[in-house]
Amino acid sequence: MDLVYMQLPLVFFTAAAPMASGAFIGLACAFLTTRFSVDTLRRIDRWTLLPLAILAVGVVAAVVFLASPQSELLVIQGIDPGAFGFAAFMAVAFAVVALVYWIVAMIGRLSYGARKAFATVAAVSAVVYAVSIGVAYMMSAVPLWASIIVPIGFAGFSLASGVPLGMLVLALAKALPEARATRFGATALVVALVGTVAAIFAVTVQLLNAQATIAAFFPGADAVPGSWVWLIVSIAGFVATLALMRGSLNGPRVERSAAPLGSTAGAAAMPWDSVDALDDDPISRRDDAGFRVVGAERARADVDADAVSAVPMLVIANVVVLAALVAARVLFYALQF
Repeated sequence: MDLVYMQLPLVFFTAAAPMASGAFIGLACAFLTTRFSVDTLRRIDRWTLLPLAILAVGVVAAVVFLASPQSELLVIQGIDPGAFGFAAFMAVAFAVVALVYWIVAMIGRLSYGARKAFATVAAVSAVVYAVSIGVAYMMSAVPLWASIIVPIGFAGFSLASGVPLGMLVLALAKALPEARATRFGATALVVALVGTVAAIFAVTVQLLNAQATIAAFFPGADAVPGSWVWLIVSIAGFVATLALMRGSLNGPRVERSAAPLGSTAGAAAMPWDSVDALDDDPISRRDDAGFRVVGAERARADVDADAVSAVPMLVIANVVVLAALVAARVLFYALQF
C-alpha cells in the first residue's frame, strides 16, 4: 500500500477525470429528452462550470505530481508510448470540445438542435477519454493491469459517476422539475445502471484475477491485505448512488396544465408560465368551491423550493460515488506488482 500512498494525486485524478467528463453524459441525456426554457438553459450553462472545475482540479493534481522527476519515472516507466499518447490526445480533445461548448452556450449562440448535437459529441468524447485512460494502464508493464477489463471499468466509471454529477448540475440550475416531466429520469437511471454494472464487474473481476494469481504461488495469501473491504466500499458506494439518484427524481412534476388559474392543489402542479398570472396575494385561501388558491408569491416560493429540493440528496450521491471511485482506484493501484 505504500506505493498507493505515493501516488494519491493520480488516484484522485483517475477518479475525478471520468466523473467530471461523464457529467456531460448526464447533460446530454437531459437535452435529448427535455426541452428546457431559455432561462433554465442559462442557469444550466452557468452551473456547467462545476464539472469543468472538478476536472481542472484533477488535472492540476496530476500535473503537480508528475512535476517531480522521480514521480514521473514511477508513472511513465513501463507504459506504452502510443497508449499514453492516445490518452493525452483524448484529454486535450475532450477539454476543447467541452470548453467550446460551454463558451458558445454562455454567449447565447447555441440553438437547441446544435446544443443537443454538441452535448452528444461531448458525451461520446467523455466515454472515449475515460476508455483511453484505461487503455494506457492496460498497456503498461504491470501484469495484473494487462486486461481489457480495465478500460471497461473506466467506461463504467464515466457513466456511473458522470450521470449523478450531471443531475446535480440540473438540480443546482433549478431544472430538475422540468426534467421530471419527461423521459429524462428513466434514461438517466438506465445509463447510470449500465455504468454501475460495468464498474462493479470490472473491479470485482480484477480482484478475483489477482487473488487467483497470488494463490497460485502462495496458497491462502491475499493479493492485497484488506482488499475485500475496499471492494465492498466501492460496490456499496455505486449501489447507494443509484438509490440516491432514484430518490432525487421523486417529487411533483411540472406539467403544462390547462387547469384554470388559482384552482390547483399546489404550486408544483401549476404551469410554470401561470405563476406570474396569479394575483399578488401571498396568503393561501380557498374559493367558494373549497379549492385552495395560492397567491403569486407563495406559488413562486413553492416552485423554488421544489426546484432545489433534490440538491442535498444529489450532493450526497456525488460524494458517495466519488468515495466509491477512490476505493476502486486504491484497490487498482494496490495491485501494482
